[in-house]
Amino acid sequence: MQSIRKIFTLNRYYFLGYLFFFLVCLSFLLFTSKAASFLYLGSYHSKILDDFFIGYTNLGDGLFAIFIILLLLVFRRFEIAWQILAAFLISGLIAQVLKYLVYSPRPKEFFSQNEHIYLIDGITHTGTSSFPSGHTVSIFALTTILSLFTKNKKICWLYLLPAILVAYSRIYLSQHFLTDVLAGSLVGVSVAVFVYWFFKTKINKKWISKDQEMIGIR
Repeated sequence: MQSIRKIFTLNRYYFLGYLFFFLVCLSFLLFTSKAASFLYLGSYHSKILDDFFIGYTNLGDGLFAIFIILLLLVFRRFEIAWQILAAFLISGLIAQVLKYLVYSPRPKEFFSQNEHIYLIDGITHTGTSSFPSGHTVSIFALTTILSLFTKNKKICWLYLLPAILVAYSRIYLSQHFLTDVLAGSLVGVSVAVFVYWFFKTKINKKWISKDQEMIGIR
């Protein structure tokens, strides 16, 4: 039986990297504020970065996760495909419930008209469902599952880089605050670990027992 502790131990490079990211962001929030951290992180923009992040942020979209799942099914990587699907659905559901329960205006509505923030026509949204960032939830759930299946554990922390960049894109595009993406990352990682543990200790074990019964092993 593979315990949660063993999962963290075997994949310590990824989780230590994530812990470092989480603590740095949390410390930054504690020493600034929700508004100040947003203004600081979104202080620089350019046309090149606008175009890049408008496209890149879609890695956290549900369609990208579905594309990865279909690709894995084509290559007959069924176990990882089903785990990504489960993590995507569960984490997405949790994110939507939190959005419904937590009143959190997006940056465009949070700041008054006297406070200048960078807005992109057709990209920057309004609304009160800023917490947590759904794109961040999705990408961290995806990259965590992928890292858990990576054989070379010393390089699995590299999956954090595209995930962190998607998280930053949500702030750059004035869609979310640092609090939103930090919470989103935690939901994504936590759900992915739970799904991986559940499949390894419950689903796979059940399948193995059935196989053993079929061939007469008691």
